[in-house]
Amino acid sequence: MDASLAATASQWAAEANSAVFIQLVSGETVEGVLRALDTDLSQDMEEEDDEEEEGGADVIQFHPTFTYPIYGEHERIFGYKGLRINLSYAAGSLATYFEVKYQKRVDQMETSLPIQLRADDVDTPMRKVLSSAALCTTKAEFAKRVARDTHEFRPLGRKVHEYTRESEESGEDTVYEIYESDFVSGEFREYHRRMQTLVLFYIEGAQFIDDSDDRWRVFTVFERLVIGGIASYTLVGFCTMYQFFNWPDRKRPRISQFLVLPPFQGQGHGSELYRYIYQAVLRNPDYADLTVEDPSEAFDDMRDRNDMRHLIQQDAFSGLDIPVSPAVLQEMQERFKISKRQITRCVEMGLLKSLDKARQKDKYQQYRLFVKRRIFAQNTDLLAGLDEAEKKKKVAESFAAVEDDYHRILSLL
Repeated sequence: MDASLAATASQWAAEANSAVFIQLVSGETVEGVLRALDTDLSQDMEEEDDEEEEGGADVIQFHPTFTYPIYGEHERIFGYKGLRINLSYAAGSLATYFEVKYQKRVDQMETSLPIQLRADDVDTPMRKVLSSAALCTTKAEFAKRVARDTHEFRPLGRKVHEYTRESEESGEDTVYEIYESDFVSGEFREYHRRMQTLVLFYIEGAQFIDDSDDRWRVFTVFERLVIGGIASYTLVGFCTMYQFFNWPDRKRPRISQFLVLPPFQGQGHGSELYRYIYQAVLRNPDYADLTVEDPSEAFDDMRDRNDMRHLIQQDAFSGLDIPVSPAVLQEMQERFKISKRQITRCVEMGLLKSLDKARQKDKYQQYRLFVKRRIFAQNTDLLAGLDEAEKKKKVAESFAAVEDDYHRILSLL
């Protein structure tokens, strides 16, 4: 590409993750919502989320982490200056309004370049992943939906749990509610189609699930506020869980997608949701154990902390001898309904927690051998082509990394 052409093209490129603004909107009046929507909130947000009140309307605004499922692997959009893509949701019902704003568009400008530059299509790729039934065609229509739903929307499904968190602003307790739903309900299927777009923005490699399969269970978390004496709900996060068959006559639930929206992260909502799901699995005699599909590092950390706290409360590690036999691990897996890989990991952490390496050198050596055998067994194929010295070195390096990670998790309990 000619240098001058490349320079011109670079001026018209935008980072898609920064150009997309996701908004959760609530408000008591149509006028207040319209004023809030007509006021572009902070174009360059220094923090993860931004919240403003405009004429009685609340707008919680944040950026996506990923946009490659919509705008391509490079997550760049060409052809605009001052590009802003607003994806506005009614905070509870997720009624949707989508609009694209920009100051200049490259194919509308006069140019002396030898070729005609064309702007990327920003509209069509986004609309393909949105629920058409939820889309409002005008800003005024969306404002009416927000004002109505702020007072009238109620979460779908069966309320299964409630908890509180102290508000940083008021110092008072805010109530949060967890609901369980399935796709037998056509009304909830439509609601899920509104929610599912969000997984593309925050879960790497996420895909839409098959909502015609009745083996799915979906758990939603809502913040409940009282506005004008009436309860008003905002979506906080959700989890999808699939029920696999487990021979001979049970089910094995697997967490598939687990998302807490950015404005609510770091406040313990993920732990509350995970603990509820785990306890529900523990109580249900039809469930064998709880598994997780391709967990992220952040989810693994949250899961480790909560599983370890539960097992410590249950005195699960008391009396364990090193090495822990496969029969003991299986008994613990069945009793606590924690998957084989996860119960092994927790047992290794529990043993390490009780060790004094300086005073129990022999026991620590037994622990090292116990964990190293597990590492070797899980990586047989990767180690097959190495000589004995290199195998020992790789296993030792893996053990050191595992031990460091265990100490990090234990320090958070």
